[in-house]
Amino acid sequence: MSDLMQNSFKNLPSVQQIIDEFESTSVKPAILAEIARQELELLRQAMSKKKLTLKSKEQAIRIIKPKIIERIQQLLETPLKRVVNATGVVLHTGLGRAPLGERVFQYLMNIAPGYLNLEFNIQTGKRGERLDLIDDYLCLLTGAEYSAVVNNNAAALMLALNSLANRKEVIVSRGELIEIGGSFRLPDVMKKSGAKMVEVGTTNRTHLQDYENAINSKTGAILIAHTSNYRVQGFTKKPAETDIIELAHRKQIPVILDLGSGALLPLETLGLPEEPVVADAVSRGFDVISFSGDKLLGGSQAGLIVGKAEYIQKIRKNPLMRVLRCDKISLSLLTVTLSRYIINDEVPDLPTLTFLTRDRNQLRSMAREIVDGLDTAVSRYLKIEVRDTLTEAGSGSMPTETIPSVALWISATGLSEETLAQRFRRQDPPVIGYLKERRFYLDLKAVADTEIPFIINAIHQVAASIPK
Repeated sequence: MSDLMQNSFKNLPSVQQIIDEFESTSVKPAILAEIARQELELLRQAMSKKKLTLKSKEQAIRIIKPKIIERIQQLLETPLKRVVNATGVVLHTGLGRAPLGERVFQYLMNIAPGYLNLEFNIQTGKRGERLDLIDDYLCLLTGAEYSAVVNNNAAALMLALNSLANRKEVIVSRGELIEIGGSFRLPDVMKKSGAKMVEVGTTNRTHLQDYENAINSKTGAILIAHTSNYRVQGFTKKPAETDIIELAHRKQIPVILDLGSGALLPLETLGLPEEPVVADAVSRGFDVISFSGDKLLGGSQAGLIVGKAEYIQKIRKNPLMRVLRCDKISLSLLTVTLSRYIINDEVPDLPTLTFLTRDRNQLRSMAREIVDGLDTAVSRYLKIEVRDTLTEAGSGSMPTETIPSVALWISATGLSEETLAQRFRRQDPPVIGYLKERRFYLDLKAVADTEIPFIINAIHQVAASIPK
């Protein structure tokens, strides 16, 4: 190590010297000390890589102190914050999937401050069952005999497999061995459930005889997985689901359907691409059906399970149910969401369905409201055009299908589209757009009417940040 480098490391201050720079702070001393240690280590690493040379302890403190202040501010504000979803993707996994809306927020504000009857029967005064809070809704809406709810659909599927086929074989078509976001793979979930996967058919063609040939005394269930984020097209074949069900029931084997998104009403009647409806799956005779609460249903994260009572009872009694069960907030939000489906409206009053069913005329009207709300000075720094676009539902819902939308195309002389996107993300609240073909867009498909002022303000702030 050179003398210059040795002297540079000698100029690293101690943790106490850094702490002494803070006359007062809102965090505990031990937390401040740990953050100081971490920032010192990062500085030391930068010096080791010869990215930085320190000439004095004062220089080091000038570098570290603002970073500590910023870190403390981020911790106190908490990392989760509201953002404006201008990506056009309504069910954006990175942005929390289904938005819950004002009605659910008000409901949560009413129940969250105190206690609630999560496992207490108000009529009898005795202990109740939390799953019964939601059972009536799900059975009425789907025609199922019984239901259960866990924290997401992956958990729902694993619990169903473990309850019905632990240490047994589960038959599944090779064309349905899905992988979704986050490297979630169906074979991995099946392995963790304790079931042994038996693949039948090929990627593109599976016959009823393939299922029948695979059935033996060790078979615990047949699994059908809805290919929710892709389509196999071309030279393909698969038996009718009713034929698979009839075969399985003749052999006294249950059939599990992993439905994925799980629509509660026929979306094609709302002008949207067709998606499987849970009630249709129940009427076709599936024994257990699992689907998500925070996708097309439009609620909070949850894995919903409906089906025949004899199988759902086994699922409810599984010790894993306690491991995977939902908390009071999730169940509360889910009940208020499902309550909107029993009202006699063409489209339930839920943000997800409201956003998905907006037409371009409505979105163009929003775009005009935004453009008309801008100061004339904005046009000196930003070029804004209203463009027709195509977007998608997101989260594997309606794969390969596009939905008409409208976006603002924004550009600035001397600024790259990446820089523009970054500056919009720095606003309060952050406005999240997208880049396509070296252009920056703010798509309005998933923007609430109440968020229009946020976008107008963000445009003003970004324009003001451009050097004059």
